[in-house]
Amino acid sequence: MTGRPDTAGFNPIQQISFMVDSLADLREVQNRALALGATDMRPVSHGNAWSVYFKDPEGNTVEAYLDTPFHVSQPHGEFLDLSKSDADILRDTEAACRKDPSFMPFNDFTRSLGERLANLAP
Repeated sequence: MTGRPDTAGFNPIQQISFMVDSLADLREVQNRALALGATDMRPVSHGNAWSVYFKDPEGNTVEAYLDTPFHVSQPHGEFLDLSKSDADILRDTEAACRKDPSFMPFNDFTRSLGERLANLAP
């Protein structure tokens, strides 16, 4: 029993997302979800965030994510190997993002966004 009406031929929820505090927490979510029967586990580096996506027992997509210190235009997605050390993941993510012309440190991105918004004000 899913709790959805029998007449619903689709899942009205795209995904449910939860922010975690660290890569260790992201690994813990992945491990616990798998232990509890989650399926379709997909760890992804979006450049600006590290995520794990999976299906819960009712087929809903769940995401756990952690922001990175980088900005890169979306969509951007590469396999995230959570068996690597935090330092290796950070280094690999930055190297991949630097190949994209939109790359910048996140603090620079927020500063430039603020400047662009200020220029729009009357």
